[in-house]
Amino acid sequence: MFSKMSHGGSESFDEEIQFRTPFGYMFPPLVAGAPGSNPALLPESSDTTDALLALGDAMADPGNQTRPHPEMDSKLPAVMTYIGQFVDHDITANTDRDGEMFNAIAAGSDLTPVAVADVTGPDARLTNGRRPHLDLDSVYGDGPPLVAESEGTLASELYDDELLLKVQRGHGYLDLPRGGANGRDARIADLRNDENIIVGQFHAMMLLFHNRVAEALSANNADGPSHAHRYLRARQLVRWCYQYVVAHEYLPAVCDKAVVEDVLRNGPRHFAPGIHAEPLFMPLEFSVAAFRFAHSMIRPFYQLNAKTELSLIDVLGPAHASQDPAKEALQEHGGAFRLKPDRVVEWGHFVPRLHGAHQNARRIDPRLATGLFQLDEGLGERMDANLKHLARSNLLRAYKLRIPTGQAVAKAMGIVPLAAEQMAENDGIGTAVRDGGFDTRTPLWYYVLREAEVQQKGNRLGAVGSRIVAETLMGLLKNDPNSFLNNRHDPNISDRGIELWTDRHDRTRIATIADMVEFAGAPV
Repeated sequence: MFSKMSHGGSESFDEEIQFRTPFGYMFPPLVAGAPGSNPALLPESSDTTDALLALGDAMADPGNQTRPHPEMDSKLPAVMTYIGQFVDHDITANTDRDGEMFNAIAAGSDLTPVAVADVTGPDARLTNGRRPHLDLDSVYGDGPPLVAESEGTLASELYDDELLLKVQRGHGYLDLPRGGANGRDARIADLRNDENIIVGQFHAMMLLFHNRVAEALSANNADGPSHAHRYLRARQLVRWCYQYVVAHEYLPAVCDKAVVEDVLRNGPRHFAPGIHAEPLFMPLEFSVAAFRFAHSMIRPFYQLNAKTELSLIDVLGPAHASQDPAKEALQEHGGAFRLKPDRVVEWGHFVPRLHGAHQNARRIDPRLATGLFQLDEGLGERMDANLKHLARSNLLRAYKLRIPTGQAVAKAMGIVPLAAEQMAENDGIGTAVRDGGFDTRTPLWYYVLREAEVQQKGNRLGAVGSRIVAETLMGLLKNDPNSFLNNRHDPNISDRGIELWTDRHDRTRIATIADMVEFAGAPV
């Protein structure tokens, strides 16, 4: 059911724990037949791929530290971007991995859309590296060894002798555990959570949150007869807190609240096991298109803490050594490496209701920070032109995987699509849209971004985007027998949050990301 995914050929824990679960399509009838004859798909031609490249190049946010363009900010706090990235890494992997199916994206040749059987069904060549549940397998991996004298688990190294998660911490300080051949690599179950400083700090906060929950159970004699019992109960409570925040804070923030309430009360209309006689799977319309909306929310620069503001490029790839000492993210400490103290995130700059004023995410619209067009520079890796350019790779990947157009998905949902004249303004992006014929047959990712701009002024997703995102995430929760939605009988679950013991021998309720940060004791 799982394996280790190699990064850079290393045979140590510089690899990440991978599961094998299915992908599928939320709307199978829309992907049937040849793209050239199917009006629900983009035309299959070199003209289409050239037009997609031109559209990707046009989607640039002009902001930088000297010209910040604050009018391009949304009303969403910056933490929402990284909750989304963390959730994405928790439930989906492998649509963006180099390999036989995607080498063509890097090379910019042979971009013929793949056969449906290659990405879904019993003989699929593409499988999801995560489980389709909000169960934090990106944090816990396959768990610690729970049986005495056992040979261990793939994730054994993530845990100490008391089955607490390893994390570097100190007063006002937090970082991921690091090691490996170069001493710099994060020792976590999903290495993508060290691809930028902010998501790495979010992951470290989750490690610390788990340990604080476990320690509070012990302090209140609520942990059972062994470290294994304590670990299992702490993991259950941490998962429920995380799921509650996703369902009751994150989704209502980024989606239309009426859609979220409908899915919560009445269930998904389009995504659930059995609707198309399929087992639970990860829908490609979500993972390859709609949920990539958060790429447009990334700021061109970030205030990490009271002293440090960095451009997006300098936030990326902290584990990679820099030739410029001023841009080096890590430092040696006690014979190992750790994040420099001036790079540690103080969450009050990202999360409302903590210390100080928070910065906001960019609007959900068809503009991406230009640092996302130069990922090789930020990540310190040699990358082909299309893979280092996030807008290009998103558009080409969706085309390669036969993702239906935004108009086709809207009609399948019973939603009136945006009109052609709504798909583009009179700017460079609009020209690329019209020249490519994308005003009437629009790539789903771009459609979701433009729909949010037209219908919600970029402050949340529109009708189609909200429905795909809310149905997928709530569908995963509703179809997980271990989720908080399906365990209402547990005394720690209430309609207003998840109740936890504290080390003060009383209880507190976790309902927001601010609650989690404060309980963990992460820097604010």
